[in-house]
Amino acid sequence: MGKTEKEKFIYNTLLNLEKLQELHKEIKDIDISVSELHPVTLVEDNTLFIFDLNESGDKYEYKLESPAPMPMPKDVLASFTLDCYNEKSSAIISSSAFNSIEGYIFIFHEFVHCFQWENGEGEIRSTLEIERKNKEGNNYMWELNHPFPYNDSVFISKTMELDSLFDNKDVSGILNYYRNMKDYLDKLDYEYMIWQQWKGGFARYIENIMRNRVGIKPNLSKLQPQFSMGSFYDMGSRYIDLLIKDKPALKTDIKGLYNKMFNP
Repeated sequence: MGKTEKEKFIYNTLLNLEKLQELHKEIKDIDISVSELHPVTLVEDNTLFIFDLNESGDKYEYKLESPAPMPMPKDVLASFTLDCYNEKSSAIISSSAFNSIEGYIFIFHEFVHCFQWENGEGEIRSTLEIERKNKEGNNYMWELNHPFPYNDSVFISKTMELDSLFDNKDVSGILNYYRNMKDYLDKLDYEYMIWQQWKGGFARYIENIMRNRVGIKPNLSKLQPQFSMGSFYDMGSRYIDLLIKDKPALKTDIKGLYNKMFNP
C-alpha cells in the first residue's frame, strides 16, 4: 500500500469509526458488555492497522500497523489480543464490516468478546480440563479445531428436540437436556459445548438485543443437522436468554452465568 493509498485508507476508516461511535450512543445502554468502545483493527493485505480512542477518549485515531500474526481470511470478523499493542483485546475486521448496519453490529458483537476477555474469561479457562490438556499438547487453536461429535446420533436427536423446547419455553425440558448432555458426553466435549455456548452464545444474545434496537432481523437459526460450532452460538443465545429471564442478575455476572450453564 503506497503512502497516498494508505493515507486515504486511514482517512476513510476514521470516518467509518465516527459512524461506529454515533451508533454506539444508541446501543451502549443495552448491556455493560457494550457500554465501552475497544480498539478496532483493520486487516488489509495481511497487515494489521490498529485504531484506538485518543487520550481523551472522544474519538478514534490511527495508532500503528503490524504484520498479521497468521494468514487472515478476506472478510475476517474476530477478536483477539494484540501482541504488538500491549496485549489489548481488539475487534479484528475487514473494511467490508463498514458496508451495512449489520456489519457495525457485528463489530459490537466482537466488543462483547473483548469485554469477556477483560472480565473473567481467563479465570473460567483456568478451570477447564480441555484448556489444560490442549496447552500441554501446544494446541492453542482448540476452540476452532476440537473434534466435537456433531454426528453422534444421540446428540443429534436430543438437540433437534431442544429446538421445540426453546420455542415452547419449556424450562424444565431445557434444563434436563443439559443435564443429560453432561452425563452423556465425554467431559472434554461437554466443556467444549458449554464454553462455546457461553462465549459465542452470550455475544450472539447481546447482538440480537442490539439488532432489535436498530430494527434488523435477529441472527438465529433452527437447530438441525448439520450441526457445527455455529449451532452452539444459537443454542447458547437461547439458553442464556432463558436463564437471564429467570435470574436477571446473571446478565451482569458473566462468570456466574457460565457456572449456571455448566451446572444446570
